[in-house]
Amino acid sequence: MNNTIKLLLIFITTQTLFGCSATRYISSIFHEEVVLIFTSSSYPDEVFNSKTLPPRQATLIFGPYMPNLGDGGGTFGGDGHSYEGTMEGKEIVALWQVPVKDKVLRYYVRSEPDKGIIRAPRGGHSTYSVGVALGPMRVLKRGLTKEQLEDSNIAGYGFYGDPVYYRWGDWDKLYYTTGHFSSRDLNTKPHSFHEIQGITITAEQYNKLYERCNGEWEAVKCFMDESFPNLTPEQLAYIQSRKHPDDDDRLADKFPKPEPYINRYN
Repeated sequence: MNNTIKLLLIFITTQTLFGCSATRYISSIFHEEVVLIFTSSSYPDEVFNSKTLPPRQATLIFGPYMPNLGDGGGTFGGDGHSYEGTMEGKEIVALWQVPVKDKVLRYYVRSEPDKGIIRAPRGGHSTYSVGVALGPMRVLKRGLTKEQLEDSNIAGYGFYGDPVYYRWGDWDKLYYTTGHFSSRDLNTKPHSFHEIQGITITAEQYNKLYERCNGEWEAVKCFMDESFPNLTPEQLAYIQSRKHPDDDDRLADKFPKPEPYINRYN
């Protein structure tokens, strides 16, 4: 009790003396100030700047965060995001489109309702990191464990023709890890990853989902449901296994629209 009273007195005193800056300092005791989200994705025979194939795209919902990924390709990289709330146990949704030689790959991933984000301890740090791979990741050789390296393939060569970058991961899975690390750490130091199985989707299905996820409702309606066209038995089974208890209400506009996001760290 005495410690609680002391902490309260410190808060009141610092708030009086220093205002908002003190509030941020005190709040950082209870949660991180910045969340760093790094992503990677790499497929063999990718096509860039094609005049006939659609562009590479990627969309990610990671708990309360919806980072701007650009095309989502390459080695691990990303930005910092101001704290938006706890991510533990929250939903993960991702969709990505990759033009490769003579075709376009499209994938959709959603976490199961009782298997949300597994979060490593914060350890009192003011920053927190997330690493996500949409399909295979592209890292340096020393960035893979022995087991990962044995299951990888070469993704890039150095100036003298020696292998430098390696590609590891299944094409239709999402991989993620959380903790305290930089993008350089993800590219150069081995990490273990949680994985979520995804499914392939058609261009028509992808376009409908992309509009949902990047429209005015964003994360609220960013998932596939049984109304999507031309669902295969496998796709339908996947969608049903990923259905969350509040899905119907989210689609029925019973949730508020997201406020425009302003990232003060980007």
